[in-house]
Amino acid sequence: MNNQLEEQQTHTVTLTDYLRILYRGRWLILFSFIIVFTATVYYTFTTDPVYESTTSIIIDKSGAMENALFDFNTFGNQNSHIANQIEIIKSRTLAERVIKRMELSEVRDSLSIFQPNTEGEYRSLRDMVGLIRDRMEVVNKKDTDIIEILFQAPSPFEAAYIANTIANEYQNSSAEFNRGEIKDLRDFLDTQLARKADELRTSEELLRDYQEQERVASLDEETTELVTRLSQVEANLEQTRVMLEANLEMRASLEKQLEERRETLATEISEISTPYITTLQTELATLVAEKTKYTTAVEVEAQGVNKQFFQANIKQYDERIKALKDKLVEEAKKISTSSMVKDPFQLSQDLVNKLITIDAEIKSNTAKINTLQDVVNEYNNELEGLPVKVLELARLERRRMVDEQTYIMMTKKLEETKIQEAGQRKDVRIVDEAIEPLIPTKPKKKLNLALGVVLGLGLGIGITFLREYFDNTIKTHEELENLGYNILANIPKIEMSKVEQKLENRLSKLGPIEGKRIEARLITHLDPKSPVSEAYRTLRTNLQFSRIDKSIRSLLVTSSGPKEGKSTTSANLAIAIAQSGKKVVLIDGDLRRPVVHSIFGIEKDDGLTNYLMNDISYEKMIKKSIMDNLSIIPSGILPPNPSELLSSTRMEELIEKLKTNFDTILFDTPPIIAVTDAAILSTKVDGAILVVSAGQTNYDAVVRAKSLLSNVNANILGALLNGVEVGGMYGTYYYYYYHNYYSKPGKKSRKRAY
Repeated sequence: MNNQLEEQQTHTVTLTDYLRILYRGRWLILFSFIIVFTATVYYTFTTDPVYESTTSIIIDKSGAMENALFDFNTFGNQNSHIANQIEIIKSRTLAERVIKRMELSEVRDSLSIFQPNTEGEYRSLRDMVGLIRDRMEVVNKKDTDIIEILFQAPSPFEAAYIANTIANEYQNSSAEFNRGEIKDLRDFLDTQLARKADELRTSEELLRDYQEQERVASLDEETTELVTRLSQVEANLEQTRVMLEANLEMRASLEKQLEERRETLATEISEISTPYITTLQTELATLVAEKTKYTTAVEVEAQGVNKQFFQANIKQYDERIKALKDKLVEEAKKISTSSMVKDPFQLSQDLVNKLITIDAEIKSNTAKINTLQDVVNEYNNELEGLPVKVLELARLERRRMVDEQTYIMMTKKLEETKIQEAGQRKDVRIVDEAIEPLIPTKPKKKLNLALGVVLGLGLGIGITFLREYFDNTIKTHEELENLGYNILANIPKIEMSKVEQKLENRLSKLGPIEGKRIEARLITHLDPKSPVSEAYRTLRTNLQFSRIDKSIRSLLVTSSGPKEGKSTTSANLAIAIAQSGKKVVLIDGDLRRPVVHSIFGIEKDDGLTNYLMNDISYEKMIKKSIMDNLSIIPSGILPPNPSELLSSTRMEELIEKLKTNFDTILFDTPPIIAVTDAAILSTKVDGAILVVSAGQTNYDAVVRAKSLLSNVNANILGALLNGVEVGGMYGTYYYYYYHNYYSKPGKKSRKRAY
């Protein structure tokens, strides 16, 4: 087997080889093409059309809540924000809103989603939600904040209507979400402002009552300056506390929203952090505290401070704070897209990012409060040295100033929030509404038909080459040459219908009895001008010149297996030699399944075996045939010991005796692999011919046959390839050239030569 593979590798594959493979598989390719293309055509023209409509929206992140207390956009990321909005549009919750809105629409009954199925059953809400989500596609146009919502439906109207409904419901839900955030902040500021107003009135009344009671008009200049600085710090402290309360309120609001979106929030809220995020938040809080302490210290020594130096230091603090916030943004993105947050809508990435931001703000404000409280304590220690009355007056004045400044700050913030709420800008705008499409998106007829052609041909070609890969049979004479055989001839495949027609035409000439006894396989006799007959004459010529030094007078024809055409070859070769004027005897050496007698229409009795067993005479054994120069020796009766008869001395004597009466002795023998008869006879003749059936005999059998003949030192003259497709890529030119050459003058074949 290894030798076989090595021999095969010596042959370089050419384009012609590929064309031959394709030609051999032409019917398979055609069948595959017809099946696939027919199925494609059926699918394309019977599938219900699907229409697709698109609506475009733009996401403006700045339209969301922006407030002076805390700015979430500092920690935001526009790319992740767009990705979050896409997931929201594709969410189950939004699909439910769309369905509820369509249920109240006047066109409800015209929408297929509300129609019963083939079994007369109406879809459940869950099924309709699934249908909406399956038919919807949401894409972000590259390098823009524009999102396209595509929806597919059985009708143009439904596709456009549902696409627009999805966009409108998303716009409404986004606006409701933003208004909810601002409302929470406004309610908080209302409550805090009312409380601070009461505190301011109380502090003013206490100051006034104390001044009237103690008859103290005002503080001296030095004390007033100290109280002013202290009140400013306390006002800053109070504002920071308000911000901290706002942070805590907002965190509670975010947790509530998360709980509404996911029931498992209790187990996941604690997981929305990492040790690294905690470290970053702590570093941020420490840095904010340092900046606060530095700013407060500079304000105390305002007169002796270099403003440029102060601003440079503040800038450094701000840059460091921004760097930490940027790191928090990146970590927040990792958390919000990690396995901890598996559903990007039900546990919104925006909310997760805001929670992390709020935690950082809470820690920063807590650190700032601690720093400011330390400064206040230092000022209080300075005030302790004042007289009792002056000290009390200073405390009351300080309290009033703190409440007043805080009240003014909160009033300003409340007004800003009210203005923002009143003029709330939508962060979702519809750029283009969906319109009814003119042509269906599916099926794409031209594309489908093109794919049908490609797939049909591709499948057929693929199967053809796959079959060729696993096909271990000999198909060309090059393959035989690669195995070390001398190629004697390529015998075209006999088209029996044409031969039988010629046989029928000649019956009247040969007579009714003889005509019936002639086998149609005798092509060299029935149609001597045919390409097949010429191929046998080529075989005759090649045998004649196969041994220049020695004349070939006796030879045998065998094959590796049954039904490879050895008997037909033997008969036609015998006729071809006889046609050259030589006297030929054809001996049926297949004493197990003889067929020569049936080919020539003679009786098999009184044949070779009868003679070898001394039952008949030499003359009685030899039969006449349809040709003067051709004699036949049938097999005779079937013996129980064919090998012994063929290897007998009488057999050798017979061959020598036949040489005195005939120019050529030709044996038709059994397959070489099946029995030893052919191997035995090969030692008694001048040469052996191996018949190989194209597309039937495999490599292993040919290699084995050669090995068996070589083992007995048989003279292997060569091999002939039988049953070659003359209409294929191989041998076409030769076939039609010869056919036209022998045609009658004026009659040209309509066949086209390749």
